[in-house]
Amino acid sequence: MKILKGIMLGIVCLAVLGFLFKAPIIGAFRAHIISTFGEFPETEFKYKEIPGSYADTVCNNSHTNYGETVRNTQSLDGTWAIEQGSLSDQMPNEFSRSVQVPGFVSEAVPAFVDVGVQSDERDAFWYKKTFTAPEQEFAQSHLCLEKAKYGVKVWLNGKALGEHFGAYSVSEYDLSQAIKYGQENELIVRIGSEYSSVPEFIPVGADLEKRGWFPGLWDSVSLVHTGATTIVRTKVEPDIDTNQVKVLTTVKNSSNQSVEISLGQQVSEWQSKIVSAMPVETTLTLKPQETTVVEQLITLESPNLWSPESPFLYSVKAHIKENGVDSDDRVTRFGMRKFEWKSGEGKGFFLNNKRYYLRGSNIALHRFFEDQDRKALPWDREWVHKLYSGHMKDFNWNTFRFHNGRAPNFWYDLADEVGLIVVDEYHIFAPINRLVEGRANSLNWSLTELEKEYTSWVQENWNHASIGWWDASNETHNPLPYEAVSLVRHLDPTRAWDAGSYRAPNGPNDPLEEHPYKFSGAHFLNSTKVDHELKDLDDFSRIPPMTNGPIFRTFDGEGAREHPYINNEYGWLWLTRDGSDPTEISGIAFDLLAPGVDLTPEQRREVYAYFISELTGYWRAKRGYAGIKHFVYLSKCSDKDTIPEDWALKEPSVTCDNFVDVKNLTMEPKWQFWAPHAFAPVGINIDRWNDEFYSPGRKVPVPVALINDTYEGGLVTVTLIAADKNGKVLSKAIKENVSLAALEARTQSFDIHLPKANEFVLYAQLSADWIKTPVLSRRKIGLEHIGIETKLPAEFAVN
Repeated sequence: MKILKGIMLGIVCLAVLGFLFKAPIIGAFRAHIISTFGEFPETEFKYKEIPGSYADTVCNNSHTNYGETVRNTQSLDGTWAIEQGSLSDQMPNEFSRSVQVPGFVSEAVPAFVDVGVQSDERDAFWYKKTFTAPEQEFAQSHLCLEKAKYGVKVWLNGKALGEHFGAYSVSEYDLSQAIKYGQENELIVRIGSEYSSVPEFIPVGADLEKRGWFPGLWDSVSLVHTGATTIVRTKVEPDIDTNQVKVLTTVKNSSNQSVEISLGQQVSEWQSKIVSAMPVETTLTLKPQETTVVEQLITLESPNLWSPESPFLYSVKAHIKENGVDSDDRVTRFGMRKFEWKSGEGKGFFLNNKRYYLRGSNIALHRFFEDQDRKALPWDREWVHKLYSGHMKDFNWNTFRFHNGRAPNFWYDLADEVGLIVVDEYHIFAPINRLVEGRANSLNWSLTELEKEYTSWVQENWNHASIGWWDASNETHNPLPYEAVSLVRHLDPTRAWDAGSYRAPNGPNDPLEEHPYKFSGAHFLNSTKVDHELKDLDDFSRIPPMTNGPIFRTFDGEGAREHPYINNEYGWLWLTRDGSDPTEISGIAFDLLAPGVDLTPEQRREVYAYFISELTGYWRAKRGYAGIKHFVYLSKCSDKDTIPEDWALKEPSVTCDNFVDVKNLTMEPKWQFWAPHAFAPVGINIDRWNDEFYSPGRKVPVPVALINDTYEGGLVTVTLIAADKNGKVLSKAIKENVSLAALEARTQSFDIHLPKANEFVLYAQLSADWIKTPVLSRRKIGLEHIGIETKLPAEFAVN
């Protein structure tokens, strides 16, 4: 008994001491967090390098044929044989299964067990494909693997051709000494079984919220047959100010003798094929094994400009004759457009020399790869096209970020065509320097290898009309991405960089991205010092930077506030796909918004739709940001109780999207209804959250934010209605017509006599004859919690 009393007394004493010394204890803990987890000491592998088969002859942008007639491209996409085995040169004796390329080994038939995680079953997977080469003999033939994980070695007809280790870069293999023209050939490709199959200094991707690292040939595979002189890559730099197109063509003479070549260029409209400019031609001499870059200028008369609203595309065909004989040709697609970030006075994002406000979301494709319902959807062109052109356009989005990892090449092609501004982000999410079991991290990565990967990434993607800027990483304290940006930004002077780290912008006009998760419940680790209530939103300035946690914090050093900002994540209310549970980190956020309430699945969805839609308008209202992006449109979205037994990844989702049926792209109905209002180009948002402001039975001046992202302006009608939760109108303000100018955003008060009721919903509607549909905002006043579903008044029942 004395011992028990002593223990209890000790606990009480500790509690008292903890309360009395709460501030210094928390301060010490914060300091420990920062010093222990936030610092990335320089690694011994910083300049470590290993040869890789990067594209230097034909393979850049070889995944599609937009009209080549000289170059012979032979697709090897389709069914391959596959077997598991060792990470050696000892090939399997037989190949007992099949798999689709592009894709992941997880879809092999019959299925392998424990794919994507470390397993005693294997160290590698071996792919086999037989193909018949063309009857015509070519001076050169190359194999192009657009992207493969993790680590590649290639054999053709038993001859080893090379290795490559980058998981996000195209690799190229010279087949010329091994190929048998007009005959059947056997191609063998060995890949590592998961990320630890490659040396630890190789940047394979880092994401603390990923568990599975699926291996596979996850982008297109092709053979390219050409003459001895080839077009290595083409870079098209459109200049809308001069109506000129600068074409930078890298050409290579792979022969052992000097050659005279002519390089011609012809620009046409992509869809109609109508010639758009006079052709240009340059002649030059290439020494044996010489590679050079040829610059040519082409003038277009009154070109059509590309934008998300009008995604008009051109193509330029480069053609090489070697000593008068056809040797190679390439067709490159591009858009006449100009992306520009500006710092200082008037800072922001500009499209085609006009200020342009960004509204959109994120696609976390490499998390979706872990989803139990993923299957072959990421390689279904029709599904991806619908993913882009359906909800994204319906929700008034004009942009999205590829969160934490590149996509298969055709995803960018479709973004060009549909009209979306893409932020292309590399696969680095490393806020801390500790390795969590089963997750790769970037502590020992090589800067030299990262530079090679960034170089390949930019060269492969730089002609896409849709890519607005490059994003080097996501939420990382590792300095390597920042340093790598300085090494590669010269490759593409037409775009800005977001270094993605918590450091100063890398360039004078680079944007800063922040993630103000004010209701995460993550306290000081993120962007808050307390657990906020809804009324606290009235006290935030909304002028960035708004995050100041020791781990997750936006840079706020000298000159930071002169730079433009984009708000790329702000919600934290993730629900698993069946809606029954929050994800493993979002439960606290729901508790903050509905304290003490055991929410039903439908109530959680109502909390999500209400809070995220209204929070979107809230962040837009003060114009602190050049753009705002919801998180997340597509991601892994699994509940622990719904993961099948045969799925290797048993961990539930950390973040989640809003699809209830991802295969058919069926969206959760509540969010589907409110998202178009939240992101409307001409929008409205009730700009007061504190219930105490809305005094029942009194005339109240309600502050309402009016937002116009367009270049059209005019009279708009603002209507306020207070209704009960069933939609019965309790009071109504007189409709007011006010003027809203192009690009204007302002907050204006509108009077309404509020009902003598303890609970009601206040609605604000904006309508005009020059916008497509009326737009709504709402505030729930006095209700037990915001998860209580409410019905619109009949007057506001809009789609």
